[in-house]
This record gives sequence, C-alpha cells and structure tokens, in this order.
Amino acid sequence: MVMKFTHYRPTKIFFGSGGFQQAAELVTSLGKRVLLVTGRKAMKTLGYTGRLQTDLQGLGAVTSVYDNISASPLSREINEGVERFREWKPQVIAALGGGSVIDAAKAIDLGLTTGEKIEPYLLGERSISTVGIPLVAIPTTAGTGSEVNPISLLTDQALEIKKSMRHEGLFPAIAIVDPALTLSLNREITLDTGFDVFTHAVETYVSRAVKNPLVDMYSQEAIRMVKEYLPRVLENGQDLEARSRMSYASMIMGINLANSSACLPHRLQYGVGIKTGTSHGAGLRALYRSWLDKAYEYAAEKFNRVGQILSGRRCENKSDFMSAYDSFIDSIGAHLTLADLKITEDDLPWLVGKVVGGLNNDPAGEAPDIVNRIYRDAL
Repeated sequence: MVMKFTHYRPTKIFFGSGGFQQAAELVTSLGKRVLLVTGRKAMKTLGYTGRLQTDLQGLGAVTSVYDNISASPLSREINEGVERFREWKPQVIAALGGGSVIDAAKAIDLGLTTGEKIEPYLLGERSISTVGIPLVAIPTTAGTGSEVNPISLLTDQALEIKKSMRHEGLFPAIAIVDPALTLSLNREITLDTGFDVFTHAVETYVSRAVKNPLVDMYSQEAIRMVKEYLPRVLENGQDLEARSRMSYASMIMGINLANSSACLPHRLQYGVGIKTGTSHGAGLRALYRSWLDKAYEYAAEKFNRVGQILSGRRCENKSDFMSAYDSFIDSIGAHLTLADLKITEDDLPWLVGKVVGGLNNDPAGEAPDIVNRIYRDAL
C-alpha cells in the first residue's frame, strides 16, 4: 500500500538541560513587551519567575506577570487575565509552568487577540480564526506535551465541563524544554505526569483519528522510554538522565497529540477531576485498566505490541497484554481505583453526563454503553 499522510509541527524546539539560561534571549527575539504567565506558587518559590524576569529586563524587556492559574485552569481565570492585560498589549507571552499554565497562556493569547471572553470558543459556539501573539512555552513538568501542540484544555466552572480548544494558531512559536526544571518535582507529581505520558503514547497509537507512521513510531518510542525511565526517576528524582528521557518522551507525545488524538480515558477523566479535585494523572490511573479491558478487542494487534514493549515478551492475547500492563503498574506503584478517589456508584450518572465530544477516535468508541461500563468497572 502506498503511504500518504500529513504531519505538522511548526514549533521551534530548544531541548536540553540548561536551556532555561537562554530563555530570556529567545523570548525577547519575538518582542520586548513580555507577559509572563505562571502558576501561583511553585515557580515563584523556586525562584524561576524572578530569575526569568531579571534576565528579560536585563535585555531591555518590559515585563508583567499573571500568576492566577489553577492546577486545572478555569475559564474565569482566562477572562480575568485578558481583562487585566488587554490595554497593556503584550508583544509576546512566555508560559512558565506545567501543562495547565501553558494551556492557560494559549487561551489568554486567544482572548487578547479577539478581545472576547473565552467561553464561546471553548464551547464551540464560535470558531477560532487566528491567534495573534507569539507564545514561548517553558514546561516545568514532563507530562502533557502542551509546549508543542495546538490544544488548550480548560474548565468552564459554571457548566462544570472540562473541554479542549484546538487550532493551529495555538501552537507555541518556541518551546524551551529544559529537563533540569523538573528536578524539583515530588514523587506524586512525577508519577501522575509520567503516567500521562504513557497514556498519550498508548492512545495516540491505537486511536482511529489518524493513520500516520510517524505517530506510530513516536508512540512506541515513548512507551519504551516510560517503561525504562519512569521507574528510575521515581526511585531517584535527581537522576537527570531519566528526567531528560521523560521530558523527551513527553515532548514527542505532544507532537503526537498535534497529529492524532487521545482516546476515551482522557474524556472520562475530566468529570472525575471536576468531581473530586484530583489530578489528571490520578484520574487516568484509576480509569485505565478498565478502559484497556474494554478496548483491547478493537485494536488487539496494537495492544499486543504495547504489551510486548512493556514486558519484553511476545503478547498473543488479552491475558498476555493485561499481565504486561499490570506488571508495569506494579513497577511504578500506580494502582488506583475510582473508589480510592471517593467516587461512588451514585456519582456515575453525573459523570456520564459530563463526557463531551465525539467518541469515534477511540477504538471502542461505538461499543454499547461503553462510557458507563468503563466507569463502573473502575470503581
């Protein structure tokens, strides 16, 4: 069969330990009026916010900081940022933080471009036509790959819905991926973000969204890296080689998400996170085995390949695959259920009602009552 596919990645990537040292130079190459978007505590406490501001100002930049970003960013926080800096008119936005901060910066960029509230775009009531301010993304976790994809994931707190926007204009212009920035992460965040990388690898590999040999190649490479290096970094958070490999795996999965799609577990986690206030990674850990059990028969060949990468042995059936997955989960101590997150059977109708968007990208998306069955078996 003759191959034919499209693969798009416009973000210029600067990868490597110590890359943060050139952040100010790269940011100011795009403009001298810089809005720095970051989280509320961590970057300030660690000194990275102040250091970047000092470096920017040393290069003649005028800076302002917006740090009212939650761990799961809210639409009202985006609107507040847009309102606060609309008249300030930044020439470039620098996002310093985890995937939530980068997602929020993308949405603020859109809001500053349009001058409008974010909800109509988030809910699909209005189409994104352009995003006008160059964005520099500096990730401080290894999980989402948001630094190299055109996706912004937000929560509309009024409707209690978590949803993503996707548009080419949301690609960052520059990504500065410095694994040394992840050395300060504690074990819990390292596990949750690292598991997110694994899910991106599995889901973009089995997704029906795009048939793309580069996506398949990157997915398998990321699974191999997570299998080898996530246990290492959980054992020793100062292992810079392992941190670097996890940052790289996260980044190439961001590229995959730009060219493929996540599957049902991500859509099902959104409601869990809203209901319980737990992290994205924790929700995925609780849901994942149940989803794999339901999805296996729809993409058995690819799941068997995942199992072979995880176990080093040929997988020929569902039992082989699930055994390989369980051994991997044992190796990183990632066992979790929805009941552990305080979800009960009474919560299931609400959760099912909060699953938004099409399910067709998932290999099991058309199976009868699939959403309810995954939730129920994950309890």
